[in-house]
Amino acid sequence: MGFFETFLGLRYPEDGNELVGIWERRDDQFSGCIVRVEQEINELVGKIIVSTQKMLIAGWNVGDRKWRLIEANPEGLWQLMDLRKQYDTQSKKVLSIDYAHYWISLGDHGKKICLHQSRVPIFAAQKWSKIG
Repeated sequence: MGFFETFLGLRYPEDGNELVGIWERRDDQFSGCIVRVEQEINELVGKIIVSTQKMLIAGWNVGDRKWRLIEANPEGLWQLMDLRKQYDTQSKKVLSIDYAHYWISLGDHGKKICLHQSRVPIFAAQKWSKIG
């Protein structure tokens, strides 16, 4: 852990078991989305179990694999691939789907996840709280 992580009270997960459970998104336009992280075949995945109205309008669905390839790299830094959708509001169709890479850090004694686009977790792109 570096200076920023220690200063912000963040740490990396010790293993995947800390990430298994139910997580609720907070503090942004998709607040209220709920994801269940569980082992599926050979990888940890996070599937949407509750979608907000804003997400439904933008083409997100319950059952979508929001997170995949949740794993530690050889240095012990945790990462995942986060689902992105480009949605056309006029045609009401999803135009493209891909996954973006994020780094994971834990806060509040493992009860919060911050997803960062940079290895240095100064600004969280997404914040999640463990609810189950």
